[in-house]
Amino acid sequence: MKRLEKAQTPAEARALRLLRALGSPVRLRIVEIVAERKDCTAPQLAEELGLAQSSLFEHLSALREAGLVEVSGEGPNRYYGLDPSVLNSLAAYLGSVGDRTRAWALPGATARERGSVEIRDANLDDAPALARIYNQGIEDRTSTLETELRSPEERAEWLVAHDARHPVLVAVDSGGVAVGWSSLNHFNPRAAYDHVADMSVFVGRESRGRGVGDVMLTALEARARAIGYHKMVLAAFPTNAPGMRLYERHGFITVGVYREQGMLDGRWVDVVVMEKILR
Repeated sequence: MKRLEKAQTPAEARALRLLRALGSPVRLRIVEIVAERKDCTAPQLAEELGLAQSSLFEHLSALREAGLVEVSGEGPNRYYGLDPSVLNSLAAYLGSVGDRTRAWALPGATARERGSVEIRDANLDDAPALARIYNQGIEDRTSTLETELRSPEERAEWLVAHDARHPVLVAVDSGGVAVGWSSLNHFNPRAAYDHVADMSVFVGRESRGRGVGDVMLTALEARARAIGYHKMVLAAFPTNAPGMRLYERHGFITVGVYREQGMLDGRWVDVVVMEKILR
């Protein structure tokens, strides 16, 4: 903790102090009331909040120490007000944090735009990489109910079984190394389901959080449209937050949850079912 505090910038330290002061619902409400009334006395606040004077003054003291609330006057006629510059500094800091998240919150700023990933159709030479990346997903217990690791030979057979209507795509970095793969899979053998494609996306551990998933899913959706699919569906773990954000950014909506759908390492796992209509 000491190392973290020493590394903090003044803006970070100030934001942390303000956020801690606002961590109580009562203090947050005090700030709202004072903001609405411009200036407010302690009796007015106590009446509005239904608090005892002793409890109210504890909250006011914390807000004053953080620099959020100012006081003027003496005795019971003291007025409490806000310093707008303090709130503005907090808003500016949080706004800058929001700006930094836009790279992953929107599918526009992706690895492809940075020129670091190329998407191509997989071939038999990719079988070892497909197995390696898939096995990482199996071992991590975050994206599949599969538990048995796969060999390059098994992945080669799996790849051969995927026809032109069910392609497998590989994401390759600037050094030619496969960093992820995606696929369109059979949803159901009945002819009525021919226009529905199940999908898979797996990213290697070393490349997660770099926009590779965005690039692959964009390319996979484009291929699904070109083939003529009407809908894409997927199953995901609700605990896989990065994966859920990825699917939601690309317009997939949740249509249901299978409760305790599978068992991994002795615990039941829920599975979310999502879909996207390709218009």
